[in-house]
Amino acid sequence: MKKIALTLSVLGLVSAASVAQAMNVPLTSTTDLTGSQVKALVQDKGAVVLATGPGLYDRYVANGSFCGPHEETQRAYVVTKDSNHSLIGYTCVVENDEN
Repeated sequence: MKKIALTLSVLGLVSAASVAQAMNVPLTSTTDLTGSQVKALVQDKGAVVLATGPGLYDRYVANGSFCGPHEETQRAYVVTKDSNHSLIGYTCVVENDEN
């Protein structure tokens, strides 16, 4: 079940980035904005795909309601214009059922 949830998460991320590229919509880069600007963008959109470097991108969310049913949130730190380690929101990761 974990593999299915992970696969769906990856497919969703790839699909979102592919649609942006196909529509020739550039991804917003975290390095072009301050940490507070990126955090505000994530909070305003709820979920957004952001570039974090050349050819690198990820999906960031404001809270767990933007994650799948078998996912949980993990704090997301990225490089921004004013910081090398800025907390901007969360990423969705597959739940760890191991105890």
